[in-house]
Parts: sequence; C-alpha cells; structure tokens
Amino acid sequence: MFWIVLFILLGVTCWFYKQRKNRIINDTSDKKYEHAIIMGGSIAGMTTAAYLSKYFKRITIIEPDDVLNEILMNSTTEELFDYRCNLKNANTLGRSGVSQSYQIHVLQGEGGKILFDLFPNLKNRLINDHGAKIVSLKNNFRFIIGNVLLNKNLTEDLSWFCIDRFTLETILRRELCLQFDQQQIQWMCNTKVNQLIVDQTTNIVHGVQYRSKINSNKHEELYGDFIIDCTGRHSSSIKWLKQNFDLIIPTEQLHVGTGYVSFVGERFKTGNPTLDSIYVGGNAAHAPNHNKGFLTIPIRQLNTTDPNSLGFASNFAIYCVNSEYPPNDCYENLLEWVKDNLPNDYYLILKSTKLLSPLLPYRRAFDDRKYVEKLGRKWPRNYILVGDSMCVFNPKNGQGMTHACRQARQLNEIFNKNYPLEDISYIYNRQASAISEECWLGSITNDWAVPTLKLIKTDKNGRTTTYQRSDDSTLNYPQPKTPVFMQFLQWYTYWLIKCAAYSGELTTAFFYVVFQEKTPYSLLRPKFFFRILLASILNSLNLTKKFFVS
Repeated sequence: MFWIVLFILLGVTCWFYKQRKNRIINDTSDKKYEHAIIMGGSIAGMTTAAYLSKYFKRITIIEPDDVLNEILMNSTTEELFDYRCNLKNANTLGRSGVSQSYQIHVLQGEGGKILFDLFPNLKNRLINDHGAKIVSLKNNFRFIIGNVLLNKNLTEDLSWFCIDRFTLETILRRELCLQFDQQQIQWMCNTKVNQLIVDQTTNIVHGVQYRSKINSNKHEELYGDFIIDCTGRHSSSIKWLKQNFDLIIPTEQLHVGTGYVSFVGERFKTGNPTLDSIYVGGNAAHAPNHNKGFLTIPIRQLNTTDPNSLGFASNFAIYCVNSEYPPNDCYENLLEWVKDNLPNDYYLILKSTKLLSPLLPYRRAFDDRKYVEKLGRKWPRNYILVGDSMCVFNPKNGQGMTHACRQARQLNEIFNKNYPLEDISYIYNRQASAISEECWLGSITNDWAVPTLKLIKTDKNGRTTTYQRSDDSTLNYPQPKTPVFMQFLQWYTYWLIKCAAYSGELTTAFFYVVFQEKTPYSLLRPKFFFRILLASILNSLNLTKKFFVS
C-alpha cells in the first residue's frame, strides 16, 4: 500500500511540474510593464507575443481575420488537411489572402529552433498528429541552382523540417492559447487597426484606434506601453508615421516578375528509385539565363495501402522570374510547360503525382525594404515593425518566417538587457535591420540580374524614383545601374555555386546560410574565398575543368 501511494504522489508531482514548465501561469508580479499591443496574429505576431509575455502583464493581439473560429481551433487532423487541400477561399477559415497562405513556405533551420524552443510541445504535435516530416539532406534531397547540381556529400547530415504554413500557423495558434493564460495574452479577432494614437511633442506612440469588422461603425481606442506592427507586407506604418509625425521612411522595392503556381499532391512512384528518394528538391531559378524553377516539399505523411504511393503529400511550386509565368488553367497544360521548360525529372515526378488541391497562381511577389535604421532617434518611441512589416523578400528564397522569428528573438534579447523602454525602438531598429540586411542581400543579389528588373526607391525626403530595364524605348524610366558591391556578390555567388558542385564542405556551409543558422559572411572565410578566387582565375586560363576534377 505504501508503494502504491508513493507512486501516485510521484506521478502527481511530475504531472504538476510538467504543467508548470509548459504553461505560463498568470502571475504578473514579476512583469515590468503593463500592456503591449501586437497588430497581426500570424507567425510574427505569435512569436513576438510569446517572447514579450516575460515582460508585460498583458498582451493584446489585434487580428483582422476570424482565426480563432470553431473550425480552425477544433477541427480534427483529417478535417484540417481536407480544408487545406480543397478550400479555394480561405475567408471561411478566417484567413484572407488564400494565394499567399497556400504557397510553399519554408521553416528554415533557425526558425524551427526558435519556435520549438518557445513552444515545447509544438514539434511533436506537428509530427505525431499532423504528419510533419523531417528530411535528411544527405539521403532525400537534391537541389540545382540554375544548371548546377549541388554536391550531396555534406560534411554534416542536416535536416529539413517540412510542414505547410497553413497547418503550422493553425497548430501554433492552438499551442499559444494552451500555453499562455488568456488573461495575459488576449485576442481581438475580426478587428482592424485604422490609426495610431500618438503624442507628437514627445514622439511617442501610445496606442491604436480600431474598429470591429462585425460592427464597422464603431471606432474605439486601446492604449499600451509598447506597440508592435506584425501586419506583414501590407503594413500601414508608412502612411501612419507620415500622417502623425511627418516621418518618411526610405524604402527600396525590386519587382522582377516572380510568379508561382502552387498546389498539393500525393507522390507516387515514378519507376525511378532515385527520383522517388527525392523528398525535398528542386531547380532554383537563377537569372539571367535560368528564369524558371521547381520546388517540392513533403507536408504530410499519409496512411495508405496503395503500394505505388510514396506515403506522403507534398507541396509543389512551379515558378519563374522575368515574368515567364507558368500556366494555371489546368494541370495538363502545366505539365506540358514543365516538360518544355524544366529538366525532365520534374516532369516525371509531376506526371506521377495525384493532384489534391486546386492550382493556385500568385504573381504579386517582390522585394520591399524599409530602412528604419536610417531614421535614428527620429523614429517614434515604443513602436516597432517585425517581420514582413519591416522587410519583404522574394518568396522564392523562403526566408520570411525565419526572418520574423529571428527579429522577435532579437527583441526579446533587447528587453532582457533592461534598456529603458523609451530607447528600445531605436536599439531594435538597428539590430533588427542587421538581420534584414543578411536576408535582403541573399534575396536581391540574383534579382539584380533579372533582365526586366524594375527598381523603385524613395529617399528620406519622400522623392520616389523608378528605374526599369527594358528594350522598350517608349518607357521614360532610366535604366538601373547595378551597384559595385552587388556586382561583386553576383560574381562571388556564381563561382561559389560552381565550386559547391564539387565540394561537400562548401555545400554544407551554403546550407547553413540558407537555413539562417550562420551569417552569409561566413561564406567569405579565407579558405572559401581563395578557393572561389582560384576557380575564377583558372577559368580565365581555360584550366577550370582540371581544377574541379582534381
């Protein structure tokens, strides 16, 4: 009897400890600040809320869509996947902008580490309940950039966590609601912010004006100690800061004619075991000569008895730069386009794939940088931008979600150092912009090589200048001149890729940068730099083949 009671007590104690570890108790006695307001409840907003819960007694997430509705919060795994595959309009699920939410989104290595550290149950829940897959880059990965196959002999067996954004975001939202007390993190759904509440004399943002989408005639005010814009690429911050502070944010946009057709399909055997072993793979568009691309990522393991099925559903993207768009009217025409424009392996993969969703086109992709760090102390206090609200990248590089997670983590580190609250936005702008700069260079280096590049720049005085590459003499735009540093990066990237085809070490280092686990400048290490420089010199002497073979 004694041992039975002892085991029961130990079990209860362990359970209670686990609950305390995985749930933030609503004890606000150790919180330094009263109230934070986060505009936007997607990946950036939820990650920021989780971090700021350590410093604020109360956090309000204002979200324009009905993301906490019954279907999203309580549907079964099978129902959620069914909605993911078949809904043409996500408004019924709360998320507007179906095209963006259904495109391939990559949770790069560092982004996964951040989310899984913040939400201890998230990784296992995605794998065990929703069929997420961890793919070995050594065994189930093949990637081509332009026409160069990267070396598969990696010096480390890196892994890729594969899940679609729709499922990731939905389950993350459930985890946030489970892990944090509802009195500490409160959601205001179906609500849109339409203006900031400011004090111009002290250069402070005090809160927001908002209205309910259900009762659109009623405008209300909400005050907070710190305001965060996580609304994404369509952020209104530029407009609000100009209206309230006469503040102009220098910006730069690159339009390169990026377009996608995305869909979900069940993978079946092609008859070629090598192709069937490629779970994650593709052919990256690389301007100016290789402007079409292909990418596939498994998003869910399937329970099937069909011996020809590979046992998983994948997300596919057929895409382009330079406005060389793939068709989206029917699957047969898309197959023909792939057959004519991409290596035959991808045609064989797609031909053996069973379509599970509509074809979803997306043609509004661009790079967009807000140079908030250039405003210095002119930037209003207690107000910041996180993720796409600060910097948007060409989605073909898959940087957005991880970039947002890294900025949210950086904000946490700043708060943890106990800087005065009024200094945090200024400090954050400098440090978060350094994160954006790494991703920005990775995104625009090749975009500058696109033959039809359109560049739009707005300076600190609000003067906007448009540049356009074109053979059309009727256009009045000046031609953009590629910056010298960008020419160097293009040269270096070209030879880095060439050398990576023969070097597992260089390919491994390249993927660490792609996963945002290491800075791009790590690829400039002397051993890599001199190898790349030597390859370039030998090429000019027609000795490149001998160099690579040796």
